[in-house]
Amino acid sequence: MTHVCFVVAQDEFERHFLQQPLDVLNAAAVLEGDGTAVSLWDRRLDGLPAPGSAPDLVVVVTAVADRAQCYPLDLGRVKEAVEAVRGLWPGVPVLAVGPHPTHLPEATRRELGVDHVARGEADSAAVQAVRDILHRRALTPVLPPAGTYPDLPSDGWPLPAYGLTDPLAYTAEVVVDGRTRRAPCGLVMGVRGCSYGCSFCHLPFGSRMRDRPAAQTLAETAALQARGTESVFFLDYVFGLHRTFYDDLCDGLAGSGLEWTGQTRAEVVLRTDVRRWADAGCRGMWLGAESPGVADAGVGKRVPPEKVSEAILKLADAGIKPFAFVLLGLPDDPACAGGELVDWAASLPADFGLNQLVLRPGTTLYDRLAPRYNGGRTPASWAEAAEVTRRYREAYPADLDDQWDRLTALPNYLGNAMAAA
Repeated sequence: MTHVCFVVAQDEFERHFLQQPLDVLNAAAVLEGDGTAVSLWDRRLDGLPAPGSAPDLVVVVTAVADRAQCYPLDLGRVKEAVEAVRGLWPGVPVLAVGPHPTHLPEATRRELGVDHVARGEADSAAVQAVRDILHRRALTPVLPPAGTYPDLPSDGWPLPAYGLTDPLAYTAEVVVDGRTRRAPCGLVMGVRGCSYGCSFCHLPFGSRMRDRPAAQTLAETAALQARGTESVFFLDYVFGLHRTFYDDLCDGLAGSGLEWTGQTRAEVVLRTDVRRWADAGCRGMWLGAESPGVADAGVGKRVPPEKVSEAILKLADAGIKPFAFVLLGLPDDPACAGGELVDWAASLPADFGLNQLVLRPGTTLYDRLAPRYNGGRTPASWAEAAEVTRRYREAYPADLDDQWDRLTALPNYLGNAMAAA
């Protein structure tokens, strides 16, 4: 029997449940159905795996966080993990999958020192690349040789291979008795993709919404509950947008005892009976508020601040704790450039999480702006990609570091709100 070892490498959020383990557990379940033995090393949780017998292949998954616009550009931690498994199992081929191999395949392969990289959605690409490598099919350093691996239909997949790890080792913000704290939390995705066109947002699952039978998602939440999970986070980028799926999901969750959090948009909240979410166990919901000037920033998100406020109040009235994503440094954002962003965030009747805009390969905003900050050329390495954001911030018509410090000092900044709870 062939043996594949998956490695979760990046630890930007410590034990926070990045999407990496979910991608791994999805891919592992499919490969186990092929008769492949699969193991998992999450370097954020454990020391080196026991030497044991060497696997036939090591798969390193580069990070996608549970925030749509975030994944770290720095591959240093991944390189450390590659070097560790090279020292442990010399001669075993190493494959990298994730957003980095998809968007800059040659640079990623070179910077990590891996044998192969695979392009495409991390779980689908991992399954297909592993099959190709193990069966010695027309191998090239970049897989597939042209384009990306197609998305495998997830509606026929088995349950994720939860037995490979301890779901209780991963944490997220959960709401208990109306207060937010960090606690064990599972991660589930029902509908993949996002049909909105925000140019700053990295979408590893693309812009086409792809649902699956709600019963499949409910089977995953039940399996997590059976392993002791009391809270889950729905990674779906726009919870509630696919009405039929989410109605069926909430019907199935009602009475289950599972408490959950999700993320969506203000427009969806305003046209939805969110009391149905609350009755189904929803205790918190994130909104992409970004900035009061986001509608004027030319990034494809025309949501005025009053709609965000209405959505926040509607959630709160239903007994759902509202959270807001705030994004610092959007281009041509009059609120950020003029200093109004901090006062607006302070006035939000919700706790907020804060992100700084990073120009990321795989987004249309990066495609538009990166050459401007890289001598007219598209960056050819991750170091150049990171330098694009540094130069962009340096040229920004406001002191972003000062605004960051002021925002993170506010009492409704999530970290402060949790500390005071």
